[in-house]
Amino acid sequence: MIQFSRFLPLAVPPRPEPLPAPAGKAPTLQPAPQPRPFGAVSTFDAAPAPASNLHTERLGDGSANCLEKAVGLARPGDSIVLMRDASDGVGHALVRKPDGSVVDPNHPTVRYETLGQWQAMHPRYSQPVPVPAGKMQQVLSTPPGPQREALIQKLGLSGVADRQVADGERWVSPDRNINLRSDAGTSFGIIEGLVAGDKLKVIDQNEAGTWLKVELANGTQGWVFEDFTQPTDAPPPPPPPLPPYESPVPAWLANGTNPPEIEVHVWTKLSQAARDEVRLDGWEAVVAKTWPMPEFDVNGPPPPSVDPLVWNHLPPEGKQSLFREEWQAAVHEHASLLFKGVPEGGVRVDHPFLGTDSSLGRGKVDQWREFAVNPNSAAQYLNLHQMLGDGWRTSHKNLCGPLAVGASMGLPPDEALALFKDSDGATSANLLNGGGTTDNADLMQMYEAAGWSSKYKAEKALPPEEFARFLANGDTLVALVDIDTGTKADGKLSASGTAHWVNVRAVEEGANGEWTVRVYNPFQNREEVYSWKDFEASWAKTADNRSHGLLVATPPPPDAATSP
Repeated sequence: MIQFSRFLPLAVPPRPEPLPAPAGKAPTLQPAPQPRPFGAVSTFDAAPAPASNLHTERLGDGSANCLEKAVGLARPGDSIVLMRDASDGVGHALVRKPDGSVVDPNHPTVRYETLGQWQAMHPRYSQPVPVPAGKMQQVLSTPPGPQREALIQKLGLSGVADRQVADGERWVSPDRNINLRSDAGTSFGIIEGLVAGDKLKVIDQNEAGTWLKVELANGTQGWVFEDFTQPTDAPPPPPPPLPPYESPVPAWLANGTNPPEIEVHVWTKLSQAARDEVRLDGWEAVVAKTWPMPEFDVNGPPPPSVDPLVWNHLPPEGKQSLFREEWQAAVHEHASLLFKGVPEGGVRVDHPFLGTDSSLGRGKVDQWREFAVNPNSAAQYLNLHQMLGDGWRTSHKNLCGPLAVGASMGLPPDEALALFKDSDGATSANLLNGGGTTDNADLMQMYEAAGWSSKYKAEKALPPEEFARFLANGDTLVALVDIDTGTKADGKLSASGTAHWVNVRAVEEGANGEWTVRVYNPFQNREEVYSWKDFEASWAKTADNRSHGLLVATPPPPDAATSP
């Protein structure tokens, strides 16, 4: 069973004495807030608002920094206090009330009795300059330009107009494994455990500043004990969204209507068998475009259906002919599955594309069997002693992770395991020789060692279109699913069973809007095709209680590729 170190039960350190529950609240467990749905807007993803001053700030420009927030909070009689930041010169804006109390626009629910109290908690800020809120509103309501400049002079604000202020976003990370709670105090319910190093955006704090309200990357909000955190940098901005998914399937084929070159009155007179033949030809054209025939290598491995001894005695033109035939058979098989649908429970592919576009797949069965624990074992049960040499174990049954990642990178099994062995020095070597399972962090380290970048997504079910967009963008996908290792099932995907990594090769829309998923399954070293329904059932929640685990990896640019 695969274990995920990030999600193991946390050893949370002893907590301080619970704070008194806020007035009117009983110290009972509170329901945990639910994460925002996939695609919902989160302040975590918002880019920090740029620094501005009285010359440049534009109200309502969609990028509200602390100055705009302060102006929005201020009431008649208030003043806006501009502070200077000793660390970078870009300061912060506060609201001071007529009674001398101060409100920080980043924590609007907290009121400080004096400016000095706020400064004691934020010692890097100094040199306060107050500006009446009415004057500030008057200036910022005037568009930047000559008219605003004249107004700044008229109101006597030239001396402070150049003072830069910015958003003042605060980011922290736990310095140990801690709990995220539903309110400020240990008497409130635990939403989830946080791991040391997680980046948390501070969105509020209690009056004493001892508890911080934070937001996680997935939009979940809660409270953490301030003493168990440390300042950290904001995460990099999220990458631009992938372009919308565009189906390669022509509308007539997807809708089951007549093709453009055949008029409707002719189409309706054709027999059902004739129309099906036209549609199948259409699906084959789509598949051939999606899976173009790879460049022929006369020294490459034989197609899966050809005996290596026969292959080695063929002339180059004979090899090329058989190579094309195998590719055409793969296209026909895949097109039939898209057109007719995938049987329940999925199917083993007889003509894998992997066997023609890399040294993996059934084209390498002989190498796999050479390293097999025994002739009747599952393909991924390998003898590392034979593969890697002296000192390595003779039997390892938990190799699906490195082998799935290797498949996604086009590596044969021996090269994949050699890469994993060296990916994290002694740590990865000991893990491999110990016979244990691999988690997402181990596999991300393997990608990194080859110069790839990767990220891990979990807990959220992505739609098939999102998978297709990743693949169209050139990314590779390795998913955590359940398989049935029973004799009859032979390692195929299942709604329950054993947690297992597979390489998702393709996610495609077939006839009648039905989606299919093509995977490389290391358990028996083969490609398999499933309906989206069957794939999602095996991916939704695995035997180790993890749901929707997915590694998304991006290869390095061609000029930056690292030899594994």
